[in-house]
Amino acid sequence: EGVFVQLELLPNNDMVRGLVDFDERGHIAINQRCETSLPGIFAAGDVTNIHAELVPIALGEGAKAAVSAWEYLVMTERA
Repeated sequence: EGVFVQLELLPNNDMVRGLVDFDERGHIAINQRCETSLPGIFAAGDVTNIHAELVPIALGEGAKAAVSAWEYLVMTERA
């Protein structure tokens, strides 16, 4: 038995502040492909507006962001 308390954590997203859009909670706003409002910038994990804040979700989002970034680079290279 136990009681577990977790205080709300603040995302560390200072390096992109002023570059991309954020939600009302201070998380980086992304779409389903982990794209931010600035083309070529991708984000994943607890700094984003995906509110699950669970390790398996963050891992999956990281993989999705990596694939999206790779696709972006391939398409940019071809243009």
